[in-house]
Amino acid sequence: MKRILLSVFAIALVVGSVVGATTAFFSDEETSTGNILAAGALDLKVDNTCYYNGRTCVLNESTEDPTDRVWEGTDEPCFCTWELKDLAEGDVFFALRDLKPGDYEEDTISLHVDNDSWACVDINTTENSDNGITEPEDEVDSLPGDGSDGTPDGDLAQELNFIFWRDDGDNILEREEEVLTSGPASNVLNDVRWALADSETGQPLIGGEEEVQYIGKAFCFGTLTEAPLTPGDYPDGPAGDNNANQTPGEPEDGGFNCDGTEVGNISQTDLLMGDIVFEAVQARHNDDFLCNLTPTSTPTPLPL
Repeated sequence: MKRILLSVFAIALVVGSVVGATTAFFSDEETSTGNILAAGALDLKVDNTCYYNGRTCVLNESTEDPTDRVWEGTDEPCFCTWELKDLAEGDVFFALRDLKPGDYEEDTISLHVDNDSWACVDINTTENSDNGITEPEDEVDSLPGDGSDGTPDGDLAQELNFIFWRDDGDNILEREEEVLTSGPASNVLNDVRWALADSETGQPLIGGEEEVQYIGKAFCFGTLTEAPLTPGDYPDGPAGDNNANQTPGEPEDGGFNCDGTEVGNISQTDLLMGDIVFEAVQARHNDDFLCNLTPTSTPTPLPL
């Protein structure tokens, strides 16, 4: 062992002398300093702009509170418009307690990620109740006066019809924009999971401050039918007169029709509540990610 150590030492001395003897020759040095390996992050943020019966949810000009919003032209509070942020308790896409047949509501949901991501939506119904029985509702079944409408739970989910689509940011359903899902709340809001972006439906959401994925959402308390508008510039969103009939803010100005004439008394006072969860999952090294474990040819909502 002693002999080996000495041999190594001798070689080291020789190398040292060679380096010292060549300092007069041409040389170059390139230095890379401060090399870093750090884990990235994936952060999903959401903002929302909403409209109800043709009115926009706007800041209350009578207060200085940036979170105090009202339906435009009224003093009625609204809670479904907010700036880009992480969602917290109290951030809701709809909070309406006096619905009437023919009412309609629309949202532009904006999703932002800081890294390329797959994205899924989970929607779960947490309550679907009669919330009391009125006299007209009690008379719907064949036993008036029995305090029942003849069904075991609420009926509002069957009367509210929704549509979700990939929007360009103006909250107008336009021709060639992809409809993600549509139908009564009893289907599309009832414990379902569907893909905004996964390996089956297309490309992931692109990360970056300037990249935004817009989702249009609308509902009608009654029959909703698609009536997409011609692609164009609609600066007032669905609150404008986009079909040029001199009446702004109609459902048709948002790209759909809403007809409440067939809604009966069975849904009076009924209450529907639920949770909406947006999930972002890294796309890099995750090429085969699916929101639903079993691939389908089109995003199909699961039954309630």
